[in-house]
Amino acid sequence: MYKSTRSWRRFDDYVVEFAHDRLLAGKRVALITLIKIEGSSPRPLGAQMAVSETGEWVGYLSGGCIERAVVAEAIAAIEDGKNRQVRYGRGSKYLDIQLPCGSAIELFFDVQIDRNKLALVVQDLNSRKVSSLTIRGDDLPSGPLVRRYEPRRRLIVAGVGPSAVQLALLGPQADFDTVLYSPDSSTREAPELEAIVAMPIDRDRAPKYQADKRTAIVFMFHDHDWDAKLIPAALETNAFYVGAMGSNKTHALRVSRLTELGIQPAQISRIRGPAGIFSGVKSAHDIAISILAEIVRADLDSTGSASLSAEGFAAVNW
Repeated sequence: MYKSTRSWRRFDDYVVEFAHDRLLAGKRVALITLIKIEGSSPRPLGAQMAVSETGEWVGYLSGGCIERAVVAEAIAAIEDGKNRQVRYGRGSKYLDIQLPCGSAIELFFDVQIDRNKLALVVQDLNSRKVSSLTIRGDDLPSGPLVRRYEPRRRLIVAGVGPSAVQLALLGPQADFDTVLYSPDSSTREAPELEAIVAMPIDRDRAPKYQADKRTAIVFMFHDHDWDAKLIPAALETNAFYVGAMGSNKTHALRVSRLTELGIQPAQISRIRGPAGIFSGVKSAHDIAISILAEIVRADLDSTGSASLSAEGFAAVNW
């Protein structure tokens, strides 16, 4: 019998992996999708939760107001064996559950999930491909809805020292698949990086970054000769963010060296330097937070904020 070896973050935006894992383990599962918002909502259309028959769950649909009620409703739907649509907030039958500012949301509980289709979504995401899942139309007045999934964001950190370690640690907490490249064994082998993929790097051969449009790459070297060796390959990718640590003076020298190497100005202008939204910070923790904040802002600038499309809904990405 299948036995899961995974641990799950409860408040995760990606719930399909958990749902698929529980189905493989022989458990019944409800996939709950936010399909309508009246007023304001802390979560966008397409936000999801997955709940197993045992009460395990992943995901979130509010700021903490309704998750326990959703779990109870999901278990009831699983036992009933029928999909259902439930309203919470203004106009709901659940008078004891109120949302801020008199808002209302409607959720669709799908307990008839096609395991094979879910497996394809998980496979696509693991291959860093965009995927989608159709929410059953015969149970919805609006007809079928399509939930689109982008791969998780990826963070590639190349560097040496405590700031690189701290950024690599923050990446997974912000839902980035994270890889650390470092020529320094003490950086790669920092005990706190046990759960992070850490790989050696050669000054004379840039790694194959495997960067796509959902990838951020950050260079964190104090020996800035590494920048000229490694940054050109990063600029050949379509990563949404390429940043490099250092002062304004250091960045000016970096730009000069890359120009001498024949890198075009349009490419060089992609580099965020000095990386980070705060200037003058010295703590490794603060540097890492500053850079991660800039990465998240760059991602928000380049993407939309929802993922549900249907007739009557705008086709948008999340």
